Amino acid sequence: MSLFPGRIFTAFFTSLFFSSQAQAASLTSIEQVNLVVEWFTGSFNNQQQVTQNPDVPFLTMSNCLASPVSDTPDPDSLYVHLEQYFSGTSLLRSSAYKFSPLNSGVNLQVFSYLERNDALGTCLDSNPRLNLTNLVSPSCDLTLSYEPELFFGTNSPLGCPSGFPVAGSRVVSTVTITANQVWALDLFEPPNSPSFGTQIQFQQIATTPEPMGVISLISLGLIGFATIRQR
Repeated sequence: MSLFPGRIFTAFFTSLFFSSQAQAASLTSIEQVNLVVEWFTGSFNNQQQVTQNPDVPFLTMSNCLASPVSDTPDPDSLYVHLEQYFSGTSLLRSSAYKFSPLNSGVNLQVFSYLERNDALGTCLDSNPRLNLTNLVSPSCDLTLSYEPELFFGTNSPLGCPSGFPVAGSRVVSTVTITANQVWALDLFEPPNSPSFGTQIQFQQIATTPEPMGVISLISLGLIGFATIRQR
C-alpha cells in the first residue's frame, strides 16, 4: 500500500511530460511565430535583476508588432519594432525583428535601421508601420526552438559581425523567451581582446508598449524605490 501514492505521483508527472511534448509537437511553425511574437511584445524592464545585483544596468524595453511597408509582403512573417533605454531615458538600441516560420522552429532576423530616428516612436502610433527600405542588410540571424513554455535560440559560436566596441568585432547572441520574460545575452568579442557581456533578465510589466514618457516615470520611480531599499 505504501507504494501506491508513489505510483500515482510517477504516473502524473509522466503524463504531464508527454502531454507537454505533445503540445510542443502540435504547434505548426506559423503558430510558433504567432506565439513567440505575442510573448515578445509589450513593455519590459529588468528591475528584479537590478534589485538583486545593483551592478547590472537598469534597462527598459518596448516592443510592438508593426505592419511592413513593402510591395512584396511576406504573409507568414511578423515584424516587431524594438526600443531599449538605459535608465528609462537614454536610448541604447533600436532594431527591427523579423520572425519567420521554418520547417522546425522560428527564424529570427535582427535588423539595424539605416535612419534610426525615422523609426523611433513607432510603438506610439495607433497602427505601427515598419519601412522595410530603412533596414540594414544583412541581418543577424538565429533559430528559435520551441520547448514547452519557452523559445530558445543562439547563434553561437559564429555570431555576427559588429562595429561595437571596435571595428572587426563579433557578437554572439543568446535569447530565451517565455510568456512574461525575455532573457538576452549579447557576448561581444573584440579582435585580440577578451569577450564581454551581461545577461539581461527582462520581466514584462505590460502586454502592450506604454509611451516612453510613462515608462521613464515608472523607471525613475522603481529606481528610487530600489535605492531606498538598498539604504
